Amino acid sequence: MALNIRGAARKGTFWQRHSLSIVLAAILLAQTALALWAGHSVWVDDQTVHNQPLDYQEFWIWFIWEYNISLVADTFGVILIVLLSKRLEEEGSAESTHQQSSADAKN
Repeated sequence: MALNIRGAARKGTFWQRHSLSIVLAAILLAQTALALWAGHSVWVDDQTVHNQPLDYQEFWIWFIWEYNISLVADTFGVILIVLLSKRLEEEGSAESTHQQSSADAKN
């Protein structure tokens, strides 16, 4: 199985070419905002239960650790898969032959 790196598609509008990447990036940003809001609440409750001071430098360390092992890591993985699959194609596969796409353009 040989892979070729190709350039991004030049057909269609900007939105048509990049809509999936944009939507996935928006989901990642929304998850980040939600994780920040929810993480802050959990951290403050945890600090209060254990009678610890609310040192916000510790919050950021805790948040970054929790954030990296959360759903956001999966979302980031999906974004990478989508972006890489847009660039790579299997040599000799039906998707990599340009004859089919030119035949579709004639119809």
